[in-house]
Amino acid sequence: MMNQGSNRRRDEKRIPERVENAAQYMASQASSGPRRGYIPPDPVRMNTSQGPWQNTGLNQPVQTGYYAQQQAQNSYPGQYPISGSQRGFIMPPVKKTPEKAKSHKGLICFVIIFLLAALGAGGYFAAKQYLHNKKIKDKTEPYASLFCPGVYVDGIHLGGMTPEQAMNSVQSQIRQRHDAWKVQLMYNGAQIAEINADMLEFNVDPSHVMNQAWLQGHSGDEEQRYNDMLRLEQEPYIAYTAQPGGNTQVIDDKLAEIKASIDKTAENAVMTAFDPSQPYPFVITDESYGQSLDTQPIIEQLYHMVSTMESGTIELQPQRIEPEIRKADLIKHYMLRSSIYTPIDKHSTDNRNKNIQHAFDYINGYILEPGKTFSFNNVVGERTEARGFFPAIEYVYGEHVEGCGGGVCQASTTLYQAAVCAGLQIVKREPHSDAVSYADYGKDATVYWVGKRKIDFSFKNNTDGSIYIIAGVQQDPSNKKRLIAKVTIYGEDMGDVRYELESEIVETIPAPFNPVYIKDTNGTYVTYKDQQESVTKAKEGYVVNGYLVQYTGNTQTGRKLLYTDTYEAKPERIYVGVKDRN
Repeated sequence: MMNQGSNRRRDEKRIPERVENAAQYMASQASSGPRRGYIPPDPVRMNTSQGPWQNTGLNQPVQTGYYAQQQAQNSYPGQYPISGSQRGFIMPPVKKTPEKAKSHKGLICFVIIFLLAALGAGGYFAAKQYLHNKKIKDKTEPYASLFCPGVYVDGIHLGGMTPEQAMNSVQSQIRQRHDAWKVQLMYNGAQIAEINADMLEFNVDPSHVMNQAWLQGHSGDEEQRYNDMLRLEQEPYIAYTAQPGGNTQVIDDKLAEIKASIDKTAENAVMTAFDPSQPYPFVITDESYGQSLDTQPIIEQLYHMVSTMESGTIELQPQRIEPEIRKADLIKHYMLRSSIYTPIDKHSTDNRNKNIQHAFDYINGYILEPGKTFSFNNVVGERTEARGFFPAIEYVYGEHVEGCGGGVCQASTTLYQAAVCAGLQIVKREPHSDAVSYADYGKDATVYWVGKRKIDFSFKNNTDGSIYIIAGVQQDPSNKKRLIAKVTIYGEDMGDVRYELESEIVETIPAPFNPVYIKDTNGTYVTYKDQQESVTKAKEGYVVNGYLVQYTGNTQTGRKLLYTDTYEAKPERIYVGVKDRN
């Protein structure tokens, strides 16, 4: 009994030593090389930092690690031929766990845990490490030859699929989408073009995307694979294979063709005709809006729909191009500036009326450009019968005499008044020597051209736009039995501003008491020396100021002196004969 107790006590003293030795033994076994009972690491997990296969360019797959050796030996049953869209994607072999080994796993684990627990603290940590490794192995090992959960390609969940199953699923969907894919281009609610897969000659190669998908959860050691699989549970891996290698130039060419048919330049409103015979003498063509199709965003959208194999419609919406000049703006350049008429005396002869109209024929429709000067004599020309003018009574040197072109002064006077009221700059103007029947003192403008002696009337276009003149003889709207000489001027819009020509007699010159005797050598009034005839009575003279008066609305906003005219007092004119009686 004593020996037995002694032996037991000696054994109890040796237990710590045994535990320590056991821990050391387990640690040495964990770090040593191949040995009995050691299972070599799975080559798939040892050489998968780039995946069990990788493309090195132009879809030529290069395998690494265990699978590279197997391919070289052409000995593993999991290898699949590379053809069609599968080129570059190599199916890894499926590793099967022997049933017998599985049946003893649980028992072995229990025994190891029991032994390690019996060995104390060192055994506890070893057991904890073992359980951790087991948890990693249990999660990663079932997917050693399968796609990990959380991996999606083209919307297909590949988790749990073999590489062959995954490739077949993706390729099947690619074919289906290829057949169904099309994009309709709509314009104004109607289809004007369609782009489909056949037009682009799609050539989709999914091998690179599938290789990248396989690497999710199959890269690095078991610890990294485990962590990657946990990450996939939170953040799934999503990829698309539809990166067609087709002829996208078709899209560019089609959009260029459509753009050419849709694009339209904006057209400005334009004055196309000046017709003085019309109530409103201008023909103005309306503006038209243009449009331009910006194809770049459409091309980018089409490329995206190609890359994702998304069918649908795209509504083409060209940008509107505004014209630079609209009719509402253009018409402001062709506004009425003034319209003036002078009455034609009822005693005016037909020839005189014709002379007024003939002078207006040269003026009617005249366009005076900005900065240019209008000269009556230059525009109307010399008044001769050869140029279509007729003999008629005219006022010369205080007397009414017959001359070629009589009546033309009424045309110049009417034009003068219209030019002043249009706000144009008067350059040269002279009054008659006496009053005329068709204008007040200070409101007339005489012209003359006989031989070298000329009197002209001229004015300048001092506006920013062209000046358009309409002139003619017409019936008086208020009295159809009377004719009027009328001048109308169009040009830049004057807004609320208008001008009037006003005259004021500032001085009266008394009429001379002594008459003037004139020999009638032509026998116009009398023939013999004992005959005489008073042709004109003595008349007072006047000093007259002519003003340009500006109104804004109904308020006078300016008054400018244009001319001071002096109409000399006239003595009585008596003609006497020059012949003796027999």
